[in-house]
Amino acid sequence: MAQATQAYKRSLSGSVGAGLSSVFGGGGRTYYILEHKVSSKYHKAGEAQEIIVDQIELGRDPKCQVQFDESFKTVSRRHAAIVRDGENWKLIQLSQTNTTFLNGRPVQNEWYLQNGDEIQLSINGPKLGFIIPSGNKSKTGSIGLSRRLSLFRQQALKPYKTAMAVMAAVIVLLLGGGITYGVIDHKNDVERAKLTQQQIGEANARAEKAIAEANQRQSKLENDLAKANKQLQALKKQLQSVQAPPAAVGDGSAPHVSSSATSNKTIAACEPSVYFIMIRKIVLSYDGEIKTFENIGTGSGFLLNDGRFVTARHVVEPWMYPSGENDEFSIACNIIANNGGSAVCHIECYSPTGKHFNFTSQQAIVNRSSDKKLTVDGYNISIPENGALDWAYFKTNNSGGLVFNNALSTSLPLQAKLTVLGYPLGIGANSPSDVHPIYSEAVVAREGLEQGYILTTATTFEHGNSGGPVFATSTDGDLIVVGLVSGGAGRSTGMVVPIAAVQ
Repeated sequence: MAQATQAYKRSLSGSVGAGLSSVFGGGGRTYYILEHKVSSKYHKAGEAQEIIVDQIELGRDPKCQVQFDESFKTVSRRHAAIVRDGENWKLIQLSQTNTTFLNGRPVQNEWYLQNGDEIQLSINGPKLGFIIPSGNKSKTGSIGLSRRLSLFRQQALKPYKTAMAVMAAVIVLLLGGGITYGVIDHKNDVERAKLTQQQIGEANARAEKAIAEANQRQSKLENDLAKANKQLQALKKQLQSVQAPPAAVGDGSAPHVSSSATSNKTIAACEPSVYFIMIRKIVLSYDGEIKTFENIGTGSGFLLNDGRFVTARHVVEPWMYPSGENDEFSIACNIIANNGGSAVCHIECYSPTGKHFNFTSQQAIVNRSSDKKLTVDGYNISIPENGALDWAYFKTNNSGGLVFNNALSTSLPLQAKLTVLGYPLGIGANSPSDVHPIYSEAVVAREGLEQGYILTTATTFEHGNSGGPVFATSTDGDLIVVGLVSGGAGRSTGMVVPIAAVQ
């Protein structure tokens, strides 16, 4: 069997792009089943393997979505491929040494597949049945979401498996260091793009050790805080005896901080400037195609009195901060954005007063100075190394806004009480006309900064608070912005990016 064809080439569109469409918008997409007729290390005879992407490869190479073990000597590393061609599927011969058979006849270049066809990889090699489900069962939407996510990981991301493992290891190491997205030294083989599976295992082992050490540090921190209670009482008396006025914005001096409760009236005065963020869509462009994924997530942001609208960078560019190997969407976006494609986040912001504006990640100002680009198995990925740069802002013409103080944000005293406003888990935003930020709190865990962060304990903010404002209270009872929520680690430890870093 021979047929004229364009040269086959693995593409982001056929793997990652098609997989994302099947998972997040697969109502009208079709799929097929490969029925394994021979048992192997990776598949049992009779197994029905659903294929939801537009191109797969069959062979002994670990990157092949349909993989056979080394006992199949006549199966090539990359033996054959199945790719979508419009509404049809075709079988492509890849091996230069071993033949692929379709219904017993050799395929010289490629041939279209029909329901019920039998594929065989080399003489006496493994056989697979090609099955197209009928009726409504032919749509990927008929497959459960959790199953589609699993298939996406196995098929769309498998060619990038090492890159995924590297990203997961880096993220775990950042968390294990006690600081979300903290500073990690990567002067090793990752930098030279030659990470092996053994090195990845070693990285994970180091991550586990770092997590254990972080937990020990947190326990010690909690003990130290308990012992500092007497110091706090003395500090309260000292602060209450000083009546220095809050510093004006940008004057470089820091007002004194009160540890007493903040009045509801003061909190209510700040609420109009605390916005609910809806990540309305992410637009991916790659291989000449454009795909849109809607209603990705939520977050918090706030307007400063100099016109800047501030939030966390991981809200604006979530693909730069995947939450581990199972964060398929962010990992896929990261791969696309760093391999000739682009990812653009479209953000809508809603105020409790009814104000509303939009911006995109391309319009946001961020600091990319710590971004580390890695090349793994020929694919590029990118991860920020300095979590204290987890901020983004958009310049607006809006008036009003919150008072902030740069000097205070880098010199908060131990155990100063902090007020947090935002939208944890999306709570507080019932509709565009019904937006009310939720109150949370935290306590400063050490004087000054820890690896660039304001480190907090007794932290109550949740996912969705990301990017929301963090306030200190002056001795006059005024709320002053000192930072924004970045993330957390452990049971109650939080990381706040100081407002002084937002430049």
